[in-house]
Amino acid sequence: MRSGLAGLSAFLLFALCVQLGAAHAQKSGFGDFGLPTLPGAKLVEVEATYEIEQDSKVGKVHVVATIEDGWHMYSVTQPDGGPLKTQIDTSSDFIELTGPFVPDHAPERKFEDVWPDLPIEEHHGRLTWSAPLKLTKDVDPKNAPISVEIEGQVCKADGSCIPISEKIEATFSGYYEGKAVVETLRVKGTHADWSATLEPATVAPGGAAVIKLRAQTDPGYHVYQFVPGEAEPKFRTLIVATAKAGLRFGVPTTAAETESADSGGEEPAIFHKGPVEWMIPLSVPETAGEGEHPIAIQVAFMTCNDSSCDIPSGVELSGTVMVRSEAKDETPQAMSVASVDFKEIVSQPNLSDWIDGDKADAKLTLSQRAAGNGLEWWMVFAAIAGGFILNFMPCVLPVIGLKLMSFVNQAGSSHARVVTLNLTYVAGILAVMIVLAAVNISFKLAGDAFGWGQQFQDIRFQVPMAVLVFAMALSFLGVWEIPIPGFATSSKSGELLEKEGLSGAFFKGVLTTVLATPCSGPFLGTLFGLTLTLSVGSILLLYMLVGIGLGVPYLALCVSPGFIKMMPKPGAWMETLKQVLAFPLLMTVVFFITMIHPDYRIATLILLIVVWFACWLIGRVPAYAEARRIRAAWATGIVTSLLGAVIGFGYFGPTKHELPWIPYNEALLAQYRNEGKTVMIEFTARWCLVCQTNMKLAIDRPNVADLVSENKVVPLLADWSDRGEEIFKKIQELDSLSIPLLAIYPPEPDAEPIILRDLITESQLLDALKQAGPSAPKVKLTSVNTAK
Repeated sequence: MRSGLAGLSAFLLFALCVQLGAAHAQKSGFGDFGLPTLPGAKLVEVEATYEIEQDSKVGKVHVVATIEDGWHMYSVTQPDGGPLKTQIDTSSDFIELTGPFVPDHAPERKFEDVWPDLPIEEHHGRLTWSAPLKLTKDVDPKNAPISVEIEGQVCKADGSCIPISEKIEATFSGYYEGKAVVETLRVKGTHADWSATLEPATVAPGGAAVIKLRAQTDPGYHVYQFVPGEAEPKFRTLIVATAKAGLRFGVPTTAAETESADSGGEEPAIFHKGPVEWMIPLSVPETAGEGEHPIAIQVAFMTCNDSSCDIPSGVELSGTVMVRSEAKDETPQAMSVASVDFKEIVSQPNLSDWIDGDKADAKLTLSQRAAGNGLEWWMVFAAIAGGFILNFMPCVLPVIGLKLMSFVNQAGSSHARVVTLNLTYVAGILAVMIVLAAVNISFKLAGDAFGWGQQFQDIRFQVPMAVLVFAMALSFLGVWEIPIPGFATSSKSGELLEKEGLSGAFFKGVLTTVLATPCSGPFLGTLFGLTLTLSVGSILLLYMLVGIGLGVPYLALCVSPGFIKMMPKPGAWMETLKQVLAFPLLMTVVFFITMIHPDYRIATLILLIVVWFACWLIGRVPAYAEARRIRAAWATGIVTSLLGAVIGFGYFGPTKHELPWIPYNEALLAQYRNEGKTVMIEFTARWCLVCQTNMKLAIDRPNVADLVSENKVVPLLADWSDRGEEIFKKIQELDSLSIPLLAIYPPEPDAEPIILRDLITESQLLDALKQAGPSAPKVKLTSVNTAK
């Protein structure tokens, strides 16, 4: 028994360490698993589309975020060591991103006391991120959405943040005409030709390039010198980088000679007479992702002669920096030039913030990251008060039952036992706090940010916690007995477990703290936002003070245990109370299910039912049975639960399809048949268990995908989950009234389809595909309007 309790306690602490460490790894590598949509998602509305260049295989995917007023998100290029940056990823079988996501306007950059010497990049309102793509397969984009995931946090000015996780589909928005590269441009009504080159166009991470911006003025005309700042450029040339794609821009310089003239003011007007070339240095961070990095600069200028000036005008010069680990191509790239409204350039905010100063390049050493400020008195008070308030937050509701049972068990005990149990309970609280502090410190030393309750964003933490709380609820209902005092239902088992009161108290303290972490409560949001400014020792002390605040009620009982004596004596009434308290635990399981991403909910529910069965198996063996029977029951229950996890998440969780499925409609089928394509239609539904079995074991398989690709077969998916009329008519046309049903149409337009019904095997499907034959050769796929 004692080993069973110790195992449960160790499991919880070990799971917390592992899941937080895994969350750290995921933050660095952006794992493949889905994350939950949390309440913060309501503060940001996200939508996505993609477009393809006409008669081309390239295009762009756009992600639009509309942020609620008073809130902000951080940029995709937010430097490490500060707030959590936004991350966007796509998954698709028919496209490949060829560069990073870039916002349509630069973020607001500022420096705060919380992160000294670190630029903070915030986005407000509405913005669009775009990334270049190329098609890797021949598909009709009208019926092929792209899955997009966006991760990050939305924050208020006071420092409180809510993590967000959105998984949406980018739908096809249409074709666009490719733009021809204009290498030299003269704006109408001016007297200068503008051009620029990027040298080199291919750069390795950590490397550098330069933009050479040229103004070729007509004889007798000049342009003014570049002067950064916010004032209207009456007698200056203004240069602004409007798209940086995570690259760092230096100050424009020129070797062109200058002259001065009377400007009619206090300062003379300084200009370059004749052609001028500015050099704008670029540096590529070592962390930059490989691929296309689109950049753009805008220039506001006037061309003048000795007697008059042309109308103020503007140009935009755009190009692409190709980042590759082995950059060998030193060929310069001509940038494309276009005319831009002068007022559009000068009306931009922060006209000089695009230049990255020394602060942007600051890299802290390990010892510098470990150093920091000490705790101030207000922080000590806020930490204790915030921890105490956690006792009354909704997140702690599930363990109210544990606390009540603990108080009842202590009623009538000696003062010494009350003190011992409560101190042990507080020790469990502090144990979790030490773990959380250690994780926070590791993030700080790695240059990342860790937030209170961040582990609740991770599916690998959510599912084990849901299982643990569900198992506790089953114990309260008498399905089985967790070997902890207060859980036992029989008097005999209670007597056997009476000696393990200290372990039970410690476990309850651990559980209370783990379940409290989603609730920041007053004070804690600001406190944990300051941890990057604190020293390692101060961070550890801060977490310990929060733990002491959470344990204040129990420490108070050590000083004045009189309250315990007012509780009723243990008796049969506790059984009813225990069963009633099981229902708040079950509601907590519902809370966890709502956090888990929809792609994983069915797998989680399957696992919970299997755990229910495993607990029932264990509960059939009483706690006072001989050790051999108890060990056998526990082993059977554990193995059963592991099998449930493997089956649930292996076969009913999200999977990457081997086949490039296209949603079915009749017009699309007619198009492909007219083109001489071999078409395979799988009729399925979410409620059809045999259909799902066919998909997993016979259809969506590597061997089938290879043959489909080799024979250029078009796979259409007819999802009949909502019992749509169009699909039902097609099923009837194929002489069926139900599913599973799979139809393969040979390339001949008049050929009868090959029909496979009910449960099928992979070999049957391969034989049917071979019988149908490959698509007719040299048939180009064209789009068709399938709208009804």
